[in-house]
Amino acid sequence: MPKIKAGCYTARFLDLSETFIYEPLKLFQQTDVCVYAWQRRNKQVFPYSNCRIGREKDLRGLMAADDLQVLHAHYGYIGVSASRFGLKMPLITSFYGLDVYQHTRNPFYRWQLRRLFKRGNLFLACSRKMRGDLLNLGAPPSRVRALYGGAHLAKFPYAVNEYTENKSVVILMCGRFVEKKGFIYGLRAFLKTAPAYEQARLRIIGAGALEAELKREAASSPFGSQVEFLGSRTHAEYIAELKQCHIFMSPSVTAANGDSEGLPTVLIEAAALGRPLLATFHSGIPEIVRDRQNGLLAPEKDVNALAQNLAALLDDPSRWPVYARAGRELVEEQFDLAKQAAKIEEYYRELAA
Repeated sequence: MPKIKAGCYTARFLDLSETFIYEPLKLFQQTDVCVYAWQRRNKQVFPYSNCRIGREKDLRGLMAADDLQVLHAHYGYIGVSASRFGLKMPLITSFYGLDVYQHTRNPFYRWQLRRLFKRGNLFLACSRKMRGDLLNLGAPPSRVRALYGGAHLAKFPYAVNEYTENKSVVILMCGRFVEKKGFIYGLRAFLKTAPAYEQARLRIIGAGALEAELKREAASSPFGSQVEFLGSRTHAEYIAELKQCHIFMSPSVTAANGDSEGLPTVLIEAAALGRPLLATFHSGIPEIVRDRQNGLLAPEKDVNALAQNLAALLDDPSRWPVYARAGRELVEEQFDLAKQAAKIEEYYRELAA
């Protein structure tokens, strides 16, 4: 069977957080993919030889000349861009978060989405919750499917990090320092809990506009010495930190500008490794964090509830292996990246036929 010739279209290939775009490309078995992007970033982290970089109007000509069978746009605004090209190949658009929640506060963008919904062939939402939100924006139900991200299980071997008496218990947060990640609430919950758990340590991977605020918050507490900011990390370095932690926390919130998560890949990866999860009832998060099955959920911005959940896990390490196994089984069933990549290829072949 001949391979499908597909295009991957995005704004920047790639920001460090966008492993969810890169990793499936390497798992495709039946597809040759050419990347089209306005900018090339982090080449050493994301090596990929078949790339076309240029202005929007130049990329249109390149796509037409490359005789693609299907074009896959990543983010709603990139789908809007692709829909203006007037190309004959089928168009798939994947949505991830800000393109459904923050950008849609702009009436012009909502109008552009309605035009995209008429012209596009398939729309992929990263959670069932987001699929419903796309339908509310006017997307045609027959062409909208929920497709989870995933963890490459070979990179995330299951191994419970069990409690060892008189040794540190490490809680890890990882992400960009932006409001929707909710790190300020996770940090406050940890500092509220820390007086009763001198062995607990909070390690934070990331960088961004809110870094100074987070560091001030830690420095103002007498327990700030139990918090360590690690800065940005490559995906491999992040995985190494994830393997060392005992509990993973993702206290996401809806930002003041409407920005919201889709379904954070870091939670899928932490569950794959076998880490108990602490998170919030936010967007698609309850689809990977099943409350009291593989982790504990708290309302958004509720520091007291987050702290109580953290204390509950620290008080009862016997829960950890139970939550770990449930999380791994859920990932194997619904969030295996190899299976998700195969589904994407099925969509390509269906549309290219």
